[in-house]
Amino acid sequence: MTICWRAASVLTTKPVSATAAAAQRRSLVNSRGWGSTLYSDGPEGFYTDDFMFDVMGIEELPSVLYQYTSIESLQKILASRTLRFSRLDTVNDPEEAMASDVPLAASSVFVSCWSGTQVEQIPMWSMYGQNFGGVRIKLPANMFAGRKEPMIFEKGGALLTVDGWYTISRKSPAMGTNGCAIIGPNKVYYCDNSDYRNRKLVYRRAGTAHFYPYDLGMVKGSHWSYEQEWRFKIAALAFEAQFPDDDYFNNVTLDLEAYPVEATALFIPLDLSAFDELEVTLGPKTDDAAVEEVERILAAHAPKATLARSQVRIR
Repeated sequence: MTICWRAASVLTTKPVSATAAAAQRRSLVNSRGWGSTLYSDGPEGFYTDDFMFDVMGIEELPSVLYQYTSIESLQKILASRTLRFSRLDTVNDPEEAMASDVPLAASSVFVSCWSGTQVEQIPMWSMYGQNFGGVRIKLPANMFAGRKEPMIFEKGGALLTVDGWYTISRKSPAMGTNGCAIIGPNKVYYCDNSDYRNRKLVYRRAGTAHFYPYDLGMVKGSHWSYEQEWRFKIAALAFEAQFPDDDYFNNVTLDLEAYPVEATALFIPLDLSAFDELEVTLGPKTDDAAVEEVERILAAHAPKATLARSQVRIR
């Protein structure tokens, strides 16, 4: 199976400025209770361009993104010239990407997680920035090989393509996937409503099974909302794919326990020109040895990058 969306399949991008009609719809949704009523209960899912604009209030995609990480991870990113996408069943939120009809659905999705918030966030330094001793990296949102700009689709939000191909293998006889499409950057929706967080993925009509995983991996509980996360996503199963509703589909394709996705991470190539725009912020508790190590890493792999100290002061 090959996944590489072409420009011909892209719908017209919705204007980035909110229109009066969109504001009216947003007011209507809010008056009914934010997240209390499912925005869309159809098979196409709720994470659509209208949902992004009308409910989440997204007026434009970010041009830059931030990631809090360790100095070791910075070294790996720059030396390998790749970005790690982690399988969602290996991340720190055990409730990520649940589906009511596909067990272990989280194991079919890979993500790279970022923040769109320019102001430094103390919880992010604590959770992901090596307990205040790591770094925050800033890169352009179109950081991947080829520097393709993301486009907003009617379903599933933004999507871009990368120069090069990734391969996702599964235990035989389940089919693997080759692709060049990356979903995102899209903002995570924070909600405690199980109708949003535990959606169906498969809809069956007249002997055909339709697979709609647009929402998978795009919702987290409200206690994670401090992250204000934007994420890139890669799926092992094609979006809006159609399958014969037969024994192979139900007992092989959908059985992620017996026929698992084999890799726990994907490594997607970054464009070297993006490193020229790299900005690295040192954590509030980095010591002199750590500063020297970061300077050495940047000199070797990203000499045009800028380096700054955190504005956060912690005893």
